[in-house]
Amino acid sequence: MVVKNGSKSKKTAKARKPVKASKEQARKGVSQELKSLVESLNKKFGDNAISIGVPNDTAYTIERIPTGSLSLDVALGGGLPLGRYIQIAGAFSSTKTTQTLHIIRQAQEMGLVCAFFDVEGTSDEEYFRKCGVDFDSLIYSRPDGSEEAFEMMLKLQKSGQVHLGVIDSLAALSPNKEQDTAMDETMRMGVTQQLLGEFFRKYQANNNRLNREGKRAFTLICINQLREKIGAYGDPDYAPGGKAKDFAMSVDLRLRRGDWITEGSGDSKEIVGQVVKFKVEKNKTYRRMMTGEFDFYFTGDNNANVEELHNDNFKEMIILAVEFGVIERKGAWFMYEDQKFQGMNNLIEAFRNDDDLVEEVRDKVMSLAVRRND
Repeated sequence: MVVKNGSKSKKTAKARKPVKASKEQARKGVSQELKSLVESLNKKFGDNAISIGVPNDTAYTIERIPTGSLSLDVALGGGLPLGRYIQIAGAFSSTKTTQTLHIIRQAQEMGLVCAFFDVEGTSDEEYFRKCGVDFDSLIYSRPDGSEEAFEMMLKLQKSGQVHLGVIDSLAALSPNKEQDTAMDETMRMGVTQQLLGEFFRKYQANNNRLNREGKRAFTLICINQLREKIGAYGDPDYAPGGKAKDFAMSVDLRLRRGDWITEGSGDSKEIVGQVVKFKVEKNKTYRRMMTGEFDFYFTGDNNANVEELHNDNFKEMIILAVEFGVIERKGAWFMYEDQKFQGMNNLIEAFRNDDDLVEEVRDKVMSLAVRRND
């Protein structure tokens, strides 16, 4: 470009490129410059309040808890993330509570202390024990309102002695203002949503404090209902509770009831279980929108020999192992390394008698699944 100035012409000066320092120089410069400031902030607000980079500490890594279904674990990236808020929503009779109890069982096996708030009042000790939950070490409550439930849950979280809390269900929570209002009187709208907004703000602040202190962050699972909007376009399903919970959650898991599992024929035909379909609507720790299904039996008298109120773990493990090439299938034969099994039932029987084989196949499937979806 030429700029005329009287009878003379000049070329415009080119913009100078900034001098780039090496990455090593930049890193040293920043760390030296900020070191004293970071130290002073930590003295004012407490240890680990701020740091340069993420501290190399287990409190900042993602731990996961198995769900009791291998296909669901694969879809979640290894299981549910600990230290996060998780919503398990579904239609009625989609095994929401039962699957959550299996998660509690897995958590207790990991040495975690769990609390269950039975807001709906539909669970009992016998049902918990059938799902494998150690009821004797479970913290159990039937709160009389939203305020009481939230306050107790936050107290348990702050103590650092309880690691997993479950609210069953979010839709059944009733604020005190609703209880104190007559049925024919108008109540102010949005009370529950405002309470939930305050609760989740406090919940995350408490977890940040626990992480800072090097303690295990608190995991919260809220069971919720799926309802339908009247006259809505597109997907009419929604989970009540407002938007605050949607932004706070790390995982939104949706469960639906699939086909019935029946045995026998004619007059002796009997429903022994159901197919549970799932969809991961939101996942901030892995891929979202993952889908799948598994078999669930609500009676122990079934041809699959699955325990009452449990999932058919061996069947879904074989299906996934064949899909990922861990087990090779040729017709009715299943081959794993140097072992051959004729028919799925024989392979399942081998799984029942060899826990090491189960763990080995499960670990290989999970490793390949996570690697494929990364």
